[in-house]
Amino acid sequence: MKYVTIEKGLGPEGRIAVVRFDRGDRLNALSAEAMRELRAAAQNFEDDPKTSVVILTGTAHGFSAGFDLKDSEGRERTRMGLGERRAALMVGPRMCRAWYDMEQVTICAI
Repeated sequence: MKYVTIEKGLGPEGRIAVVRFDRGDRLNALSAEAMRELRAAAQNFEDDPKTSVVILTGTAHGFSAGFDLKDSEGRERTRMGLGERRAALMVGPRMCRAWYDMEQVTICAI
């Protein structure tokens, strides 16, 4: 993954994981690619009985400024067909759903 790292096996019993979102800039904006990576990170814990707690965090400058308005993939939506546009618009909700559906306790360290 380009923007997301996962550290597992932390804490006294190794049951804590940290998911770090870092685009390498001060804004840490949510592009479509970043949201797909965050979704994949959450799905990474679906069959992980060893992890009880997942901490989602950003960078030292901040968690995220929100949606990336300069994302080229987002700007391309106007040229997409209806089916492609509908799929593209589901990237954010699918990311949120993946984190919501996690069995582990989740903590967002902002």
